[in-house]
Amino acid sequence: MGSANFFRASVLFVGPLVITACNPPDFDKVKPDFSQIKVPTAILNIGKSFDSLKGEDTADALMNTPLQLKDILGGSLANKNRGTDFLSSIKYALDTDPEIVSKRREVKMKLASVGATEAQKDFQVGTTLYGGIEDVTDNTKGIALAVNASRLVFDGGKLDSQIASSLFEVEASKMDLAATIDRRAHELLQKWLDLEKYKSLQAQIDKRLLVLDPLIDQLEKVADAGIGDVSKVTAAQRTVSAIRVEKTSVAEGLAQAQLDFSNAFGDLDDGVAFDYDFITNLVPFEIDDNLVQSSPMLKSQYASYQSSLARTNALRAKDGFDVGFEARAMRPFAGSGYDSDESIGFVGRKTLFNGGMLEAEIKEAEALSGVRLAQIKATYRSGARSVQAAIQNIESMDKAILIARENARLTADEIVHLRQQLIIGGSTLDSVLSAEARLYEAESKEIRLLTEKYKSQVVVVSSLGLLSGALGF
Repeated sequence: MGSANFFRASVLFVGPLVITACNPPDFDKVKPDFSQIKVPTAILNIGKSFDSLKGEDTADALMNTPLQLKDILGGSLANKNRGTDFLSSIKYALDTDPEIVSKRREVKMKLASVGATEAQKDFQVGTTLYGGIEDVTDNTKGIALAVNASRLVFDGGKLDSQIASSLFEVEASKMDLAATIDRRAHELLQKWLDLEKYKSLQAQIDKRLLVLDPLIDQLEKVADAGIGDVSKVTAAQRTVSAIRVEKTSVAEGLAQAQLDFSNAFGDLDDGVAFDYDFITNLVPFEIDDNLVQSSPMLKSQYASYQSSLARTNALRAKDGFDVGFEARAMRPFAGSGYDSDESIGFVGRKTLFNGGMLEAEIKEAEALSGVRLAQIKATYRSGARSVQAAIQNIESMDKAILIARENARLTADEIVHLRQQLIIGGSTLDSVLSAEARLYEAESKEIRLLTEKYKSQVVVVSSLGLLSGALGF
């Protein structure tokens, strides 16, 4: 048989015979019983949700060519934030966050893993070329070409379990991405709230000092002249000193908050303001266990638990028979001593002894399932406790804010009376300055309490996984 005839025969033999003649059974009929492992329909279409991942315009280039460390770190720090309002600024900071970009690429990696596992169900066709001296004594040398084709027919459900495990890993990775977005958004909002707090405190103390400056000047003149009650003048000076110390403390806090904000967001336009209503409107009126159990972190860990169960089933299936369809054609050339060989049929395989390796792998998988089950319970307990504590804190802050406002109102009325008395000598500079200091304390306390209230609201919505959806992720 000539070379051309051989290749024609190979195509005619391996192609139609493999594809049509064997008539392998439908794989849907040999799936294992997943009574405890059900793959949600949404998981099967998960790839469609990640076709347009943001912040990865150079991902392919980065993977193909190794970069120097300095080149990788060059764009790591936040620069100019391209957001034009509150929501777009938050979204831009999240889109460019390296941790979130890493999680997105992890989802793509898991999706590719599913495709690789599912491909094992298809026909596997390969060729092998042999060439060289086959027998030195007889000086026999030549070339031989082998064409092999195989397809899995039955494996006790091992491959289906592996596919289910991979699908659950994709779902776990997807939910982990959502949880990471919620966590990072929580951290960003906390930094922004700190910045707004110190800005308000700075404005408030500047406002008070603007009112107090004439009184402070008057106090300094009295002190320099050495007139008046020394003890009262000294007390007034201590009050002024405490106010100036507070101003320095606020200025230092503002500088630190601005630095943290810049490192997280980059340079933001001055016209962008914090949207307090956005956070308040996200807090549910009623929070029950079902809402807590719907958090992305719990869903991610539950999907990982289901994946470990599927992997355990896959390992158990390895103890049975594997049945596959195989076809092989071999043709020698150029004086080769090999004989032509063509074979087709079903092949069954079973491992009889592996030194207990499979049993150890199954025990490891079962232990991993137990670990992930315990992690789910721990996360739920921690999340429920955090939400309850935050809700309680919000209620406490609401009460404290009302008290602080009332104190500020009463102190403001007192200051009006003391200033009137100061003109006629019925009060002292110290009493007026002390009242002004108390007014700033009450007003600043309200600012701090409001910030704590909004921070607790952020804890609630991020723990429940509401931030990522509200931000459009």
